[in-house]
Amino acid sequence: MFDVAPKGINHMSFFRTASVRALQSALVSSVCLASSAFAQDLRGTPAPVFLTSEDAHWGYSQTVSPERWGELPGNAICAAGLDQSPIALVTSMAERGHHEAPNFNYRTSRVRMTNNGHTVQFTYDAGSTIQVDGNTYHLAQFHFHTPSEHTKDGVEYPLEVHLVHTDANGTPALVVGVLIKEGFVHPALFTAFRNLPKHAGEHSQPIGAVINASSLLPLNRAFFKYAGSLTTPPCTEGLQWYVMKNPIEMSDSQIASFQRLPYLNPNNRPLQPLNGRVVSTKHGF
Repeated sequence: MFDVAPKGINHMSFFRTASVRALQSALVSSVCLASSAFAQDLRGTPAPVFLTSEDAHWGYSQTVSPERWGELPGNAICAAGLDQSPIALVTSMAERGHHEAPNFNYRTSRVRMTNNGHTVQFTYDAGSTIQVDGNTYHLAQFHFHTPSEHTKDGVEYPLEVHLVHTDANGTPALVVGVLIKEGFVHPALFTAFRNLPKHAGEHSQPIGAVINASSLLPLNRAFFKYAGSLTTPPCTEGLQWYVMKNPIEMSDSQIASFQRLPYLNPNNRPLQPLNGRVVSTKHGF
């Protein structure tokens, strides 16, 4: 199909004007594409144009980063919440608390692991509980973050384990956090960490492998306590956090075996504002 100049318009002038407009349009498109490519180079990974449940999913460095979790449908509290976790724990700033120490009643469980694309989750057999202030919470699972999500006195640890407890309705209500430093081999995690599921969606259940979650607690169980949230979407608030003041140890090879898992390093949420919350502390028990 050929362009035809309107009547009364000089044909040469018409086609010259059309050519200039076409060139301008091409230049604008070229600049836009170049700007987009440049922005992607700066970020390393291009951000999605539309943050919907269909074309975006929360993650860490590989997908929608923690800074943008609140833009995803159903996750507004991640950005708007005032009691978010994790936080920086500072011994000198914590108040001396008179809280009842948690009473741990952990039984042995089979080792059942799932790589859910965000961490490796250990699903715990039913029957293990923790009692606090007359309430009973059930240990549902534990999982790991690298590097640690909480910091203690400015120190970031290579790993942190979260033991997630639910209330009578099966809702997450209390989390015990334990910092992990490099040191001796952790014998209770020896078999599990040699059989970590490497890719999202994979499961691993080493034959005969068992673990007692008590082995994930330090001998000196002094702790920090504060009101916080889930550290992953939907970032639900109203959780009790007990973060052990003393770390446990794992060997450098054990730590490395987790850190080498594809897309799980890093898998920690940045520190969140305290917003006037009180952090209390209690000596060992």
